[in-house]
Amino acid sequence: MNKFKSIKYASLFVLCFGVVFNAVAQQQAEAKKFSLQDAVAHAKKYNSALKNSALDVIAAEKKVKEVLALGLPNVNATGSFNNYLTVPSSVIDFGGAKQVIRFGVPFSATGSIAASQLLFDGGFLMGLKASKEYVQLAKINLKRTEIETEISVSKTYYGILLAQTSLKLINANLDALGKTKFDLEKLVQNGFLDRTEFDKISLQYSSLELQRDKLIDQQKTLLMVLKIQLGLNFDDQIELTDELMKMYEASKVTIQANKVDYNNRLEYQLINQAISLNTLDKNRYQFGYAPSLVGIFSTQRNSFGQTFGDLGKNWYEGTLWGLNLSIPIFDGFKKSAQIQQATINIKKAENDKIVLSNLIEQEVFIARTTYDRSAKQLEVQKKNLDLAQDIYNRTELKFKNGLTSSLELTITQRDLETARASYLNTMYDYFVAQLDLRKALGDLNK
Repeated sequence: MNKFKSIKYASLFVLCFGVVFNAVAQQQAEAKKFSLQDAVAHAKKYNSALKNSALDVIAAEKKVKEVLALGLPNVNATGSFNNYLTVPSSVIDFGGAKQVIRFGVPFSATGSIAASQLLFDGGFLMGLKASKEYVQLAKINLKRTEIETEISVSKTYYGILLAQTSLKLINANLDALGKTKFDLEKLVQNGFLDRTEFDKISLQYSSLELQRDKLIDQQKTLLMVLKIQLGLNFDDQIELTDELMKMYEASKVTIQANKVDYNNRLEYQLINQAISLNTLDKNRYQFGYAPSLVGIFSTQRNSFGQTFGDLGKNWYEGTLWGLNLSIPIFDGFKKSAQIQQATINIKKAENDKIVLSNLIEQEVFIARTTYDRSAKQLEVQKKNLDLAQDIYNRTELKFKNGLTSSLELTITQRDLETARASYLNTMYDYFVAQLDLRKALGDLNK
């Protein structure tokens, strides 16, 4: 019996262990892997701000259909029922003799169908063109949001890789320093070394641990930011597949731009769009002086009766068609003022276009200068890091052989950490400068 219970409990343990193991394995398997290119593509599809910009495009397209409906036939059906409690009367004079005559019957019913068709209206044509231009404006704003999303996702991605690379280097230094700390502790325990030397190394080791913990928190925070940018949930597990050094090697391609193409800049496209819209506004007001023509058609059926039950026994038909012509004569110079305002707005947009051209040239110059400088600084910082690592390795060897003090080792360790931080921060600045240059050149809009 006890043997049976043991087998039963063992089977239950194995079952529970299997469930837990499968749950953990499934959770790990659900981690979504992203390269930088994958992350940008995912954000462009699921980012909330981009979703709203895409909806703005759809809304603008629906607005075109709304305006277009004004030029399509409009058909309305109506029906009415009347019951005169007192039938209206009229007095007729027959050679001095007045007689009261009632016109109509107490009950009447009417059903009608009316249709109208706009045949010509210049303002409608300009309005239709303007609504289509608003669609293009919404598409430009969508593209601008896409570029802003790509830049923000890229910067966050680079920041996470920077933190991960820093963690690897700090952990490597902690391992090396931990071995030294362990050896010194044995020497202190055996009375071969003053404890002050060991305490100095312990303090240095503790300082590195604090830096490591700060980087871990920074990495977690950036991962949360990236999830939001990608349109993921808070508890989704993600893994970055790109490596910082490989990305740097792949990015070392000179960005050429002999002449800036302003049309690649979305800000320039927006100003052109504003000029087009103001021009259409001006044309719309000018067409306001032209007549408009509307065709109409109506047919109706009437039924009358002395009682309610008489309705519907007989129906009397009435049908007509016609044209309504509207000719503007004088509006108190309203349209003239509107035309002048539109002309002023066009001139202002043209001036803004010139200013923007100069600003783009300035932005490209600053971005290229910053990019070239960061590329050169990165090469210098890499040499400094390699030199600092070499000095630290030689100092550590001397310290283990009793040829130098712990103070010297501490100084070289700090120099190594400073060189490491400077190198990685410069690499991040390099990637950001490259993004800024591509944005200034309009390369991200291609």
